[in-house]
Amino acid sequence: MAGFKNLKENPPIEEEVVEEVASATPPSTTSSGSIWNEIEHSAHEVPESLMFCGIIGHEGTCKTGSVLDSLTDEENILIVDFDGGGKTLRSSYYRDMMHRIRALDPWVMQKGTRDAYNYPATHQRVMDIMNEAVDWAERQKRSDYNGPRLGTVLITALDLWDTVSKNCMFIEDLGTAPDGIGAMVKPHEKVGLRFNWQIRSTRFHMLTALCRQLMSNGVRVFVETHLKEEYDGHNPSGEYKPDWEKQTGNYLNQIVRMHKTPIRDETGAKTGEVRYEAEFLKWKTNSDLVDQRRTVMVTQDGKPAQWHGLPELRGEV
Repeated sequence: MAGFKNLKENPPIEEEVVEEVASATPPSTTSSGSIWNEIEHSAHEVPESLMFCGIIGHEGTCKTGSVLDSLTDEENILIVDFDGGGKTLRSSYYRDMMHRIRALDPWVMQKGTRDAYNYPATHQRVMDIMNEAVDWAERQKRSDYNGPRLGTVLITALDLWDTVSKNCMFIEDLGTAPDGIGAMVKPHEKVGLRFNWQIRSTRFHMLTALCRQLMSNGVRVFVETHLKEEYDGHNPSGEYKPDWEKQTGNYLNQIVRMHKTPIRDETGAKTGEVRYEAEFLKWKTNSDLVDQRRTVMVTQDGKPAQWHGLPELRGEV
């Protein structure tokens, strides 16, 4: 405040204005030309991908399976596999194409401490994986590139990435906890000022920024998360919301909610049939899909499962 006070008490001396105004602010030819070139180029630019999709639902509702089923014949998928679901489906249902499903474990473990996970190192590993994916997407756009092609990136269990970001805030940024266990002890007291939660949000959306960069390079990007119950004060409300940072939905072009519904007869008894459906909550690229449902899979006691998949996730532009 002393600086502002000094400015009021001792206003700066105004220099004599020179009439040659044009020469006082010479235009930056390089900067101006560069921006104009971008504007000109944008008139002819056709996006290769507009798919940045969030898939939400309870455990076991075909979230990961729907994404893997959307793979085309030539592309590869890179999975940042927080909950191991990608590797499980890869080994169980896609043995004939395992070489095209690259599933990486993002967790960095540590020994000799009470916490099994090294959260700051895990955060950095995820950044390294995603930056490598961006480099891959940029390399394959060159005319002389002949390697494997990256078509899809999937991040499973985004709720666990939120935990990583939050714990890093306590451990590394605020220094209020020694590890992930310490970060769970009265976290609201440890944060202190409310705006400090923005540190966690900033860390979380570093991943969002890299996802959007992948999309701009022609890669389809999917992030999936579980649902958590909302509360009315201290009481469960019976409603559920996505377990991710609250602004995440604003950055996504598509959001799909997965449902699992046991079918009942007219008496209310279960028939043994279970229907798995996808509900399109948000779909910027096709308004006809919004609020619509698709059947993804049907299971019936004593019968093989009927798989329909979700072809909309291929997202052709």
